[in-house]
Formats: sequence, C-alpha cells, structure tokens
Amino acid sequence: MSNLAIQQSVPVGLAAGLLPPHLEADYALIRALPLFEGVGNEDLANAMMQGGIALRTVERDMFVLDPIGLSHGQPAPVVHVARGQIAAAVFMENELVERRAYQQAHENASREEREAESLIKPPPLARVALKNVALFMEGDLFNSGALNATHGQPIAFYTTAPSLLVSLDHRWIAELAVRFPVFEMRLRRALSISRERLAWVSGVKQELLDFFVRQGISVSGDMVRVRQLGLCIDCKLCEEACEERYGARRLTLGGYQLGMLDFIYTCRTCTDQRCIDPCAYDSIKFDDVKKEVVINESTCTGCTACAQSCPYGAIDMVEIEPEAPTFKKHFMARLEKRDALKFGPGTPRVARARRIANKCDHCIAYGDQACVSACPTGSLIEINAYDLFRERSPKMQQLAYTGFNADLTKKDRKEVLPVLPFIEGLAVRSGGIAKVKRGRYAPLLLWVLGITAFLAATAEAVLRLYAPKLSYRFMELSALPEFENIPAAGIIEKITFRPGDQLSTYCALTGTGLMVIAAVYPIFRRIKMFRWLASNTMWFDFHLMAGTVGPMFIALHSVLRLDSWVSAAFWSMVIVVISGFLGRYLYTQVPELSSGVELEELDHERAFQKARPVLPVPMAEIDRELAEQRAWAQQVAMSPSVLRALWWLIFQDVGRIPRTMARKSRLAQLQVDKATRNDLARRAGRMIVIGRRQVVAPKAQLLLHSWKKVHVPFTIMLTGFAVAHIWISWSRAAW
Repeated sequence: MSNLAIQQSVPVGLAAGLLPPHLEADYALIRALPLFEGVGNEDLANAMMQGGIALRTVERDMFVLDPIGLSHGQPAPVVHVARGQIAAAVFMENELVERRAYQQAHENASREEREAESLIKPPPLARVALKNVALFMEGDLFNSGALNATHGQPIAFYTTAPSLLVSLDHRWIAELAVRFPVFEMRLRRALSISRERLAWVSGVKQELLDFFVRQGISVSGDMVRVRQLGLCIDCKLCEEACEERYGARRLTLGGYQLGMLDFIYTCRTCTDQRCIDPCAYDSIKFDDVKKEVVINESTCTGCTACAQSCPYGAIDMVEIEPEAPTFKKHFMARLEKRDALKFGPGTPRVARARRIANKCDHCIAYGDQACVSACPTGSLIEINAYDLFRERSPKMQQLAYTGFNADLTKKDRKEVLPVLPFIEGLAVRSGGIAKVKRGRYAPLLLWVLGITAFLAATAEAVLRLYAPKLSYRFMELSALPEFENIPAAGIIEKITFRPGDQLSTYCALTGTGLMVIAAVYPIFRRIKMFRWLASNTMWFDFHLMAGTVGPMFIALHSVLRLDSWVSAAFWSMVIVVISGFLGRYLYTQVPELSSGVELEELDHERAFQKARPVLPVPMAEIDRELAEQRAWAQQVAMSPSVLRALWWLIFQDVGRIPRTMARKSRLAQLQVDKATRNDLARRAGRMIVIGRRQVVAPKAQLLLHSWKKVHVPFTIMLTGFAVAHIWISWSRAAW
C-alpha cells in the first residue's frame, strides 16, 4: 500500500508515555512506515527524542540538503521520502545563494509576514538548476554524500512537490542496525537499489531525467499529452477543434521537444496544483472525483494570478471585451450561453470581468477530447508519464512502497529511462489513453476494399488479354441466350480490353470518383456534417487510399495508350500522385532531421567512443565514411537549390540498403564479429541520416512548402483535362 494512505491515527502504543506531546503525531507517522517494521517502539521513540530520527514537512521548491547547509563538515543524513518527491541538481553558486536566502527568510517569517508575501512564487528550482541529476520518489531512501562522491561536484537536494521526509542520523542508523537485523537488511537493500538506479542514469538517460524533472512532467498527473513529430502533418486541426469547442484554444503545438516527441503547451494536472493557491476568489479548484483542475468561469475575475503561477504556460487569459486586441467572439458567446458572465447583486461576480482564465480540462464534460479526435494521423496522443520515462522498474517501485522487504532479482531490473521512444518515436495511432472517438479498423477496411477492387479489375483485364476463356467476361457472355450456339472461338473474338470498353469505363468512373474524393478532402475535414459521418482520421485515410488507388484505376483504364492529348491528363495525374507522396515523405523527414535527433546522436557518439580503443582500424573506416558523408551533405547544404536538396534526400534513402551491406562487408573483412559488426553498421547508417539535418534544417520550411507548389497547380490542371476528357467521351458515347 502507498505511504500516501498513512493515517495519523496510528496508536503510539508503549511509546506514548515516553514521547513529549509534540512528537506523538510524528511518531505515529514514522511508526506506520514499512521501512521501520521490526524496530522496537521504545528504540524508535528514543531515537526521535534524541534527534536521531526526525520527521520534516517541506513545501515545494525548498532545499532539503545543499552544500551551504553542509559546509560545516557535519555528515549528510540519510533521507527517507515518506511522501512527495525530491530532486538533486547542480546549481550556479549565485542562484543557490539567492534561493537559499529566500527560503531562510520564508521559514523564519512570522505568520503576518507570510500572509504579506506575494502569492506568485519564484520559478521552480527544477528550471533554475543547471542540470537535474537524480530523482527520488515516495518510499525511496538516499544518502546525499554518496551522490556527491559519484558526480564529483556539489549537489543540492530540493523538493519538486510538497514532501514529508524522515531524516536518519548515521549514529542511530548504526545502533538500530545492530539491534534489529531486519531493519539493517531493509536499509541495505534501499541504499543498494538507490545506488543502482543512479549508476544507470548517464549519457542520454541523464538528458531524459533532466527533461523529466525540468519540464514538470515528474509532478504531472497520470497522463501527459504529446505530439509524435514523425506522424504530424502540421495541419493544426487539433488546435482548430479545441477552439471550435471552447471558443479559444486550450493547447498550443511546438512545446518542449525531446527527440521525436513534442510535449505541447497544455495543462498536465500537476500533482501539487500550484495554480490553485494564488486565486483569491476560489475560482480554480481540483476536482477530487474527476482528478482534474477546473476553472469556475462564473466567478473568475481575470486577475491572472493562476496564469502567472503556472510555470508551464498552461493557462491563458482570454479577453472578453470587444475592443481588446485578443478578443475571442466565440469564447464570449459560449460563456454568455451558459450565463457565466453575469455580475452584480445576486451573482457570484461583483463587477464585470475583462478577461477569463482558460485552461485545458481534458474535455471533462465530453465523451472525447476534441484535439485528439480531430488529429487525422493519430499524432496527438496521451500516455502515462511514468510509463514513458520509467525512472525505476515496477518492482523497484513496489519494494519502495513495502519497505524493501525483498531482494531485487535479475528479471526485475528492467531498463530505466528507455531511450528508443524518443529516438524512434512511439508509433501510437490509437490516441493512447485519451478519450477519443476514432475507429481503429475502418481505415484498414477502406484500404483492403480499394486494393482488392483494383486487383480484381487488373486480374480481369489481364485474363481478357492473355487468357480470355478464364475471364469473367467469357463466363458472362457464355450464359447469354444469343451466344448459346456460338463456339468458344467466336465468343473470344468479342472479348477485348481497350480504352472505352465496358471494363475500362468502369475503371475510369471508379478512379475518377476516388480522385474527386481525394481532391475535396480539405473540405470534408472542416465541415461538421462530414465530421459527424466519420472522424478526421477516417477521412484522411480515405484521402490517402483514394489518392493512391484512384490513379491506379485511371492507369488501368488508359491501358497505357498515351498517344493523344488525353496523355496530358495522365501525366498531370502522375505528377499529382508523386508530389503527394513526396509531401508525406517530407512531413516525416523534416521534423526528425530538424529537431528530433540530438538524443540519438549523443547515444551513437558514446557507443563509438567506447569502440575506438578496442577496434581502432574498423572505427577508422567508419569515421572515414562518416566524414565523406558529412562533406557531401555540407556541399548540398551550401547550395541554394531546394530541388537539389530534395533529390539528394531521396537518393540517400534509395541507396541506404546497398551502403549498409557494403559497410558490413568491409567490417567483416576487418575481422569484426557479427554482433558488433551489425551494431556499428546500424549506428553508422543512422549517423549518416542524422548528418542530413545540415541540409534539411536551413531549408525545412522551403522543403515543406515546395511540394505544394507542384501538387496544387497540377491538381487544377488534372481537373481541367479530366473534365474535358469526360465531356468529350460522354458526348460520343452510344447510349
């Protein structure tokens, strides 16, 4: 059971008569902690009375242990996190001194002085820190001295959320360990697991941990919303859907990016809800049932205190006066419909509000989340923050909650802070754990139907040309009365496949219909009636399927006879299809190469550094290849031609497999074992891909917009030729 459920009503038992009244409540809490099971009541009480074990309640963003406080040479105590969260970080000396002085003034202030303090607190220490290097959750035990020795520099420990801490003096630890072997074993396991976790956090994992703490995700709620950059097509439909539902959007793309994930600007429902305390009008509260921070728009005065206290930019102040430059007409209309803007006698608001606070509440009143449902590619999802960052294995967490009553087995040592989700992306298209209205199998069914229909038509066309007796047309004609006495050879003469016949015409109608649907997709995705019929994901997949299968039917209809003016329509169609696929290709390449590879590059570089002393000759070969590729990329980057950069990217992808095979062959000749050879070859290939960012980054927006300059004009040209061709063919048809 979690220590959060500790009740202060635990009886003090035999120790009640030994303790002074002011320690009885503390004793009840400490006595209930699993870590101290097996320690005698009197011994625990004596340790507390003599200061060997002490309970301390600490507000958020307060130092627990720091170099200044320990500068007199006293040994650093062992600290047990009974509740809350502690981070360890490196600080600039001036920042450390300044924030420590603020803390001392706050702790020494009288009640009246505290009431006079500003409700807007300083920035979180997680963001002031140069680097967050460790994190300790509920149930953890840590020794600050061991961490300092590990990192070789002074480190300060601070609370990232309101915490309840138990401090253990070394002398009393030794004494209790001698008297109670069970306590010694628990303590030994706790410190061993703590050291093991800290040893794993290095290199890329260190960057992940720092991000986890710095951006407040470690104190967020169970869910965190992220945008998968590899899937996003930058359509902004998520922002539009949110604004359509609430009159003002409650999320903004382009937040804190880590690898291939964008932690967008939106509310994360922090566990310590620092936005609530500053509100003097009780207009923002935490709903204990729905586990969500909600704003009472009927009482909000627009004082901005909640927005200023949120360090993550999750709360906006929306103007409701028409003269204001940021006035939102639909936002005001929504509030007026709910009578949320009333003021004066008999209403919750005394005076007219000029602005109202606006924040994401995960669409608490709806059956879905507008932004996630609107995302056509499944890029926007919600996931469990601890599943994503996983700073300790589930077994480690269980042991912390149960007082480290068992040893950690080898299979329980799951990888901490996994890197792959940030390097390769999550590839989750279902919305994750978000509320979403989206069919999972309908898009797949569309593709199956489209491809199956095309293959059936193609099979019939091929049979008519090369094996007419096996075709469906032969069977159809043979069943007609007028062909009853005609020999098979006579029926076969009637079976053809050429432009203008029945099958060709059906292919033309099917292909044209699909391409019309593909062309009007931008209209479908914005009209409510179409969104009611199907989700944006469905329409987008329909657009992709129609834009792919439609031209295939048209090509089958033409029988590749391109000797007339109609060929202009065919080649326009080819250009439209190719430019469409090119645009999708760029939307996956540009985010990855312009902002999503720093972590992966660091990981590969560390692997190469370890391999160079052991495999000097093979690594020299890899370094030579990487240097050549970087020089080539630099030449392309210096060229002003966007077209050259585009074709270079495509050429690089086409030649990736042959280059990988050649690289493995060279390493095999240098006597590198198979496992190492495959790993080095893979890493070198990825480093070559990463090196392409010097081409992509400066031309990112030009590349993303260049395909539209081809796609849109040729779509218009194709439409014109297609209409003319259909009109002429229709007028000549013998009906």
